[in-house]
Order: sequence, then structure tokens, then C-alpha cells
Amino acid sequence: MAVDLAWIAAVVAAICVVCRVVLQRPLPVVVRLWGWSAASVRRHRPARPTVRPIELIASDARRLGHRFHHPGAGASFVKVESVRWAYDKVLGESCAALGVVHLLDVLPVGAERDAERERVEWLLSQCGLDVDDAA
Repeated sequence: MAVDLAWIAAVVAAICVVCRVVLQRPLPVVVRLWGWSAASVRRHRPARPTVRPIELIASDARRLGHRFHHPGAGASFVKVESVRWAYDKVLGESCAALGVVHLLDVLPVGAERDAERERVEWLLSQCGLDVDDAA
């Protein structure tokens, strides 16, 4: 009887090790048996940032700003519009990171959005994020 219990304990331990290594998380039954809570298991995981670092956002804003304000000679409509769309998205992302209110996602393409883009560029430069011709 003692051999059977030792064998069963060894099998359960092996399953737990395999689950921990392969699945990168403990077996739920073992967590409950050992008295661990889900919060204590989660506590050991490092928190992942939900937004990109402002340095990467600024780098993308400068790069796309230069490409938006100075399109190459003979650039197609699709390329110009895709750069404009990407530039508007990165401006919105930088506004969200710095807490600046913008309407770039709401306004239709045209003169109003162009004026809003200029306003956002000015506000971001006032916050210390220069997106003007860095290249």
C-alpha cells in the first residue's frame, strides 16, 4: 500500500512539473490543494506596460511627420494617404500618452482635420514633443 501511494505521489509530482514547464503556469488542482490563491500566483508576474514608451512614440511621430510634410516626388495617392493615416494615429497615441485632448479620430478628412493636426502638433511642441522636421 505504501508503494502505491509513493508511486501515485511521484506521478502527480511529475504531472505538476510538466504542467509548470510546458504551460508556464501551475496546475489548477495543485494550486487549490497547496492553498495558493490566484492572486499569489499572479503577484510574481511582472506587470506589462499597456502603452508604448514615449520615446518610441516620439521617434515614430518625427519620422512620419517628415514623410507627411515632405512626400517624395511622384508619390502615389495611396502612399500619401497611408502616411497621413499613420501620422494621425501616432499623433493620437502621443496625445493619449501626454494627456492632450484631440479630435483627429473624429473629424473627417479635409480642411478641419488638417487644422486639428496643426493644433495638435503645436500642443505637442508645447508639451516638449517636437514632431516638426527632425529628419
